[in-house]
Parts: sequence; structure tokens; C-alpha cells
Amino acid sequence: MHSISRVAARAIVPIATLLTACGGGESAAPPPPAVAAPERPPPPAVAAPPAPSASSEPTVLSEEQKRRDAARVPLASSIIDAYPNWGGLFSSLVATYSPDGKRIIFGSLRDGSPQIYAADVARPADPPKALSGGPERALSAVFTRDGKSVLFLRDTGADENFAIWRVNVDGTGLTNLTPGESLHRQDVLLPRRKPQIMIYGAKKVSELTTNVFSQSIDGGEPKVLYTHPRPGYATDAAPDASRALFIEYLSLSDSVLSEIDLAAGKARRVYPPEGRKGNVFSAMYSADGKRILMATDEGSESSLLLALDAASGKELARYTNASPKGAMMQAAVSPKGDTLAVRVDAGDHGEVRILDAKSLKLLRAVKVPLGQVELGSFREDGRRFSIMISLPSQPPNVFEVDVAAGSVHPLRDEKHAGLDRMPPVQASITSIAAFDGLKIPVNVYLPAERANAEKRKLPTVAIFHGGPAASYPVRWSPVNRFLVALGYAVIEPNVRGSTGFGRAYEMGDNREKRADWLKDLETVNAWAKAQPWCDGERVVVWGGSYGGYTTLMALTRQPTLWRLGVDLFGVADLKAFLRTTSTEIRTAFVDEFGDLEKDSTLLEQFSPMRDVDKIVSPLFVYAGQNDPRVPRSESDAIVRALRTRRIPVEYMVAANEGHSLDRRETKVELFTRVARFLEDNLKTKP
Repeated sequence: MHSISRVAARAIVPIATLLTACGGGESAAPPPPAVAAPERPPPPAVAAPPAPSASSEPTVLSEEQKRRDAARVPLASSIIDAYPNWGGLFSSLVATYSPDGKRIIFGSLRDGSPQIYAADVARPADPPKALSGGPERALSAVFTRDGKSVLFLRDTGADENFAIWRVNVDGTGLTNLTPGESLHRQDVLLPRRKPQIMIYGAKKVSELTTNVFSQSIDGGEPKVLYTHPRPGYATDAAPDASRALFIEYLSLSDSVLSEIDLAAGKARRVYPPEGRKGNVFSAMYSADGKRILMATDEGSESSLLLALDAASGKELARYTNASPKGAMMQAAVSPKGDTLAVRVDAGDHGEVRILDAKSLKLLRAVKVPLGQVELGSFREDGRRFSIMISLPSQPPNVFEVDVAAGSVHPLRDEKHAGLDRMPPVQASITSIAAFDGLKIPVNVYLPAERANAEKRKLPTVAIFHGGPAASYPVRWSPVNRFLVALGYAVIEPNVRGSTGFGRAYEMGDNREKRADWLKDLETVNAWAKAQPWCDGERVVVWGGSYGGYTTLMALTRQPTLWRLGVDLFGVADLKAFLRTTSTEIRTAFVDEFGDLEKDSTLLEQFSPMRDVDKIVSPLFVYAGQNDPRVPRSESDAIVRALRTRRIPVEYMVAANEGHSLDRRETKVELFTRVARFLEDNLKTKP
């Protein structure tokens, strides 16, 4: 539940990023019995504990707490203001070229929330022009075919009910093209030979069905072209707007690609064949619309791209990714139809390759540094395409790749005030052995001056990703940089259930196998405490979304192992969560957690609330008021349970956030409050 994942082909809020989810698997041993609470008393509360009858209202800070928080605002601000030129995980926008190739539009957090900007390619150091503005975020954008306007998606209070907006490239003429019904609208698709038409998928949060609409780019009434009975998203439209590709998610490890006849309103299954399972990570048409180019795992440990004849579905070519084995792929096709740009998502890092679009033969690998890489789009002449690169020492920024040479060049050349004055960080990737021999990849971030074992031992924060089917690449992370600057060691374990390391690894935490995942948490804890830089008495568990669920499971099932926890919009009660979350999450999580009606015992078995009375460690909880994925009621429940037992808990609720930490003011408040909370509850021995 970091939230939606990077699995899908970058549709807005693709289901694969949920919290994030995953698919079936064989049964494993039942979870271990609950561990008795330790003898030690809990550390003192940050503030006086409320009476048992207290409600789950946000914590009211004392003047002294506010003063201490304010003292860390400069550090938090300097890190947050080293803004990314990227809208973030939920955004499909990296950098998109204008039809003449002279300008780009890209996402950035430079003004405090995700917004859309336009810039001159030939003048990367010039300030960009804002095309959208706060306070509401904008996450996806595309040039109209004539290059005169930009279409983008915006929601309200991060509620994920996106409207489609149009603005002229000079920033004038801002218009909401979909002012009517509130819907979860997806990325806008612009058929190449029908420049006045846009096609998009959309659904209501409370319904299973997904509609595919057509609408004029000038506005007017949308027309329903097709209704799919289950959640999914429209990923591409044929050049003549006669057909569209649609991916339906059955679970986070199984999906079905269909082609829609938009005139007839009917769909035919393309892949996998009936009776077989597999995951489709991305799908698009070739430049002429005669082929379908698709990334899949074939329901096995494969990692490949297929070229299919669009009329018959016959396989015409394939590219198999042999290394890293099991890594997911995503592709973009050149408008000229000659080359493919391919991003390889290897879980803890990204790679980029260039293929021949017809034969799918490898032309060259693009040399990118070790970090997170996201794929953008091609320039109209096909000579260059955009990518985003994020490194531990470099905030996400947009670059372009020269197709002929495979070389990488910056699209933006901006100075981030204060970035060069930040304490340096030492980042590395390692792996540790799980109880059954699996290798658990772990990203490690340490203060650079912590060079040898003679230095003081550091309090250590283990941060677990959302998903469940997602992963943490080594990258720029404001949270990590803030914690390292305060003297913490940070580790990011990609435990079983993570993506990018093969299908079996991703499905290794499904249903009853979540007992094995719990053992991974214990393994990570023991490994961290054995490191020369770790203070074993001060190990913190931290996570957002599914990572927040991880935090709560660690504190309930392993209460003696973790000193305290930080839970950002985590699930507390699986059954209550499934009743209140969106329909697509509920259906996709059947293979991951269980069916709400049929698997009541299983859901209770792996719910933190079953063993909430085992929590003895202090807990910081954050929730977004408008969260459509993990409703605030989940955070309210865990806070209420801990306050009743007088366990120290601090609760922060952001009024203008959903399943998000998008706004600058929210991040500054969260960082400074958590820093104080950690300091107060780690300064005494357990």
C-alpha cells in the first residue's frame, strides 16, 4: 500500500499499485502463535495518555512540542525543497515532447505539490512555465496533436476522482472538460489519426464495472463506447480510434489483455489464452496499429516482450530478458515504428534497453547509473526518448536518450538550493538469507562519515514498501535523507512479495504464505541488529500503506523485536478494510489476502487488530482524511485501541491528503513530528 505500484503500464492509479497487491499460491504453515508481551514497561508517552474513552481525534501538540518541531523545520524544508522533477509514483508523466520536439511537459514538486510544467528543450536551465497550479495536484499530461494545448488530470484533496483539464501551452484557457460526474478517470489516449478525439477509461469507486469513453478534446458530452464488467484500464488506442487495448486485473499477479472494437462495443481476449494465467505489465499498438506489443511473465519466471498480430493474435516475435531474471519490463514505441525503448524494473534498480521494433532484437543497452529509472515517451522523429533517473544523491530528474548512440543527456539543468550542503549519504544494496534459503534484497543508507565499526552505533529504521506487489529501488528519498541527516541508519528490505525479483518471489506472501513473510520481518530484524553500525536496542519499524500494515503486523506478532513503529495509512483490520476500500482493490486482493465472504478466518488470522493487545511499543500514526484506498477509519481503529490501553501513540491527520503525502506542508509537519517522536521514545533504554 505505498499505494499503487509500478507494475502497470503507467495508467493513473493502476490497480497494481494499490497498497499493492498480488496473486495466489500454495498453502504454507499457519502463522506462529502470538508472542507474549515483554516484561519491560513501555517508554514514557510523548504527551499524557488520554483516558480510555478518548476518541480517535488527532493528537493536540503542546507548545513545547511545537517549539521542538519548529527547530527542525529548516532541515526538513531543505530536503523537501530539493524537489523532484517528477510527479511521483502515481503519475504516468515523465517528460512528453511537443509535436515539433522543441518543448517538453513534465511533472514537478517545485511549488509544493505535483504540478505540470512546460520547458524549452534547447534551454534546460531556463525556469519552466507552470501549466497547472495548486492547491490541487495534477498527475498526468499529454500534448494535443496540434501542440497548441495540454490535457491533464487533476483531483480534489487527493481523492483520486480525476477530472480532465485542458490548458493552452501559454498557460491561458484553463478549462475543466469533465465537470459532470465524479469518476476515477484514467490517462487520456489520443489516437494519432483522429486528433480531435480523446479516449479514456473511468469507473466509480463503488462499482466493479469500468467504462471506456470517447470525447472531443474541446469538451462536450462524453460517450460510453464500451463497458467492462470488472476493474481494468484502457492502455492504448489504435491510430484510427477503431480499437483500444484494455488490461483487466484479476489479481496483482494475473491479468488479461483484451482488444475492444470501439464501434461495436465488444471485446475479444488477446492474452493469455483462455485457461492460462499470466501477468500483462504493459501493452500498446505498433505505430501502424497492426501489431500489439506486450510485456508479460507468461505465468512463469519469464520476463519477455511479445509482438502479436493485432488481427489474429499470432505471435510474430519475442524478446526474452535473461538478466536480471524475473525483472518486469515496460516499453514505449517510436512514432516512426522502428524502435522500442524498454525499461527493465529489477526491483532494487532500473535498466534501459533499445530494441528493434519489428524483430525485437536488442540493439543496445543504455548505460544508466544504479538507481530508479522510469520510462517516458519518444520524440516525434523517433531519435530520442525521455526517462527519469533518481539516485540516492540526486532528486528525480528528466533526461533524454539518443537512440542511435544510447547516450543520456539532461532535459533539465537546475540547481537545488542547499542540496550541496546536505550531509552525504552512503547507499548500497545487499542481500540476506531467509529461513528457507531465499535471498532478501536490502537497500542500506548510512551517514557517509560512519566509515567503520569503531564509530558509534546508530538507531536504525527499517522502512517497508507498500503494495504488497511493489519494491523499493535504491533512489532519492526525502524521508531517508532526513533520517540519515539526523543520525539514523535506514534500511529498505524488499521482502518476499516484492516485485522485480520473479513471479514466485512476488507471490511468496499470498494468503497462508504470509506466515513466511512474517519470518522475513524477523530475519531482517536479526540481520540489522548484527551489523556493526546498528544499535540493536533501537530498531524502528516504519511503513506506508501495505508498509503501514507491515508495521502493525511486526508490532503485534513480534512485539519484543521492535522498539517502536511508524504507521502511515496502514491497514489495521483486513475485513473492515475490504468492506470500505474500492471495489477494484477488494477484488484484486482475493488471491493476496482472501475473500471477504469465504475466508473470514484467514483474514482474522493476519489482521493486526486480532493481536492489538500485544502492542507495547510507542506508535506514530498518519492518515489522509480523503484516502480512497485505506480509509481513515483504519488508522482511527488502531489509535483508539492503543489509547484505551494507554500505549503511547501520536496521531496526525492531513485534511487535504488522501492516500498521499503530496503537499509540502504535510511533509514538513510529518518529518518534524516523527523526528521528535523518535527522539523521545528512543532516548531511554527499553
